[in-house]
Amino acid sequence: MKRYFVSIMLLVAWSLTAGEQQQLPQRPNVGNARIIVLANNLENFYYNYDESSRPSYSTDAGRAAKTNKIVQMMIGSGADIFAFCEVEAKPITLEYLVQELNTAAGGDYYAAVSDGINVTSDSYDNAIKSGFVYRKATVKPYGSNYAATNVTYYKNTMRIQAWEELATGERFTLSMNHFKASSDDASKQKRVDNANWLIGGLNNSSKVKDPDILIMGDLNAQMAEEAMQIIVNNGYEEQLLRYDEDAYSYIYKGTHELIDHAFANSTMADQITGAVVWHTNTSASYSNRYSDHDAVLVGLRLGEEDPIDPSGLDQTTVSVPCRKEIRHGQIVIIRGDAVYTITGVRL
Repeated sequence: MKRYFVSIMLLVAWSLTAGEQQQLPQRPNVGNARIIVLANNLENFYYNYDESSRPSYSTDAGRAAKTNKIVQMMIGSGADIFAFCEVEAKPITLEYLVQELNTAAGGDYYAAVSDGINVTSDSYDNAIKSGFVYRKATVKPYGSNYAATNVTYYKNTMRIQAWEELATGERFTLSMNHFKASSDDASKQKRVDNANWLIGGLNNSSKVKDPDILIMGDLNAQMAEEAMQIIVNNGYEEQLLRYDEDAYSYIYKGTHELIDHAFANSTMADQITGAVVWHTNTSASYSNRYSDHDAVLVGLRLGEEDPIDPSGLDQTTVSVPCRKEIRHGQIVIIRGDAVYTITGVRL
């Protein structure tokens, strides 16, 4: 049923008038996923464009044009959860995006997650956030939306949200992030701080409502940077490189860089069917872009360890039972005789 619904969405995306069409590249395969998660830096997507120097547009028409490109990308992706960064830190912006998305899709299919963020200051560095949109027929937010850190500015750009799959009741935790932009050696140290704050937030059982953790976002760092190695050393594996060692999401002065990431702890990685970069922007002409970053897609089959094509499964196979517990204030997951911490480290 879901794949039929996605096909309808794809038809809607291409039924827009020729003058409004964005020539999206074919969406890469993420395997036999039941849930698709998409993360993207929207490059200063604002509703109140006259309140900041960040947006590249300064008229209603400019905002509408960018919104239309984002909406076409969202529908064409077939994704169930959208995690965005560089979004104006006010509720109205994602509400406006969802309104336009539902209009294009022809129904009340999507909603934005309420996060309580409403920045009234015109400070350049405090005006953006990370936020979530989801397809109401397949998933729902589980628990509240949390900041990974209480540090000013980054508490809005480093967010944690748990999700529940409606069809199965299975859950996972998604962390969407925007780390300090790369500019000098001082920015590298700030990204080290970002990584340490993130790991600290993900080790907090009051913020993490399920131990299967997926970290996504514009981390503004390639894998060799210390900040990325901090994440790896805490039990997370970069999934884009797991599926494509040449993956890139950004082009700077002709150099292809992977600075948008998808990290998973081991229990989350076991439920991933594919992880890819969709070159929605780096392969497009400037007039067709909605951002300078490409979209990242991760496919999930929650509750299935090492998911494969179900047509090849022995129907008599019995899955390993799984349960979750709180031990000494920390969430752990138990599969068979294996016990893992929420960072994916086996005890």
